[in-house]
Amino acid sequence: MPKFIFGILAAVVLVAAGGYLWLTKVNQPSPEGTTPTPNPFITSSPSSTTSPESTVPLPTGEDIIRTFFNLIDEGRIPEAIIMMSPKLVLDDSTKQAWGVHFNAIESMKVLAIEPFWQEEWTENKETYKVTLEASVTSEAANAPIPYYGWQDNPNFRWVTIEKGEDDVWQIAEIATGP
Repeated sequence: MPKFIFGILAAVVLVAAGGYLWLTKVNQPSPEGTTPTPNPFITSSPSSTTSPESTVPLPTGEDIIRTFFNLIDEGRIPEAIIMMSPKLVLDDSTKQAWGVHFNAIESMKVLAIEPFWQEEWTENKETYKVTLEASVTSEAANAPIPYYGWQDNPNFRWVTIEKGEDDVWQIAEIATGP
């Protein structure tokens, strides 16, 4: 297993453990005479007064897309590529091509994410129109597609996400048009 994947998995486990500890600590009884700090991520079932049900909201499609482009902006390219569906990352050669493309991006800012083609959404597939501000290296002018298709700002991309293994959302398509 490549070292960066092991590192990512270790980070996910640490974040999950920290989140669990934070969630349980925030909901501990407070000392007498003080007001407890409510946890916005935990809700109580109205019918349950003695043992509230705890829920943590799952990331939305918009959260997945924002995280993906933020990883690219932060230069965390391997982590962004891991978020991509096997349909987009068929083999090591394709991974490398995406890596070269994403490494040519100096900065990327998500300006807007709008649901798109909602009438075609399913439980496992959603499409969004994403408005981005991107800056690409001057060396990308010589790419097979100059500047990898990034033009004057704003740039628009239609991003489809699909649930993959274990019902985890993945970036399944990135298109320059609907």
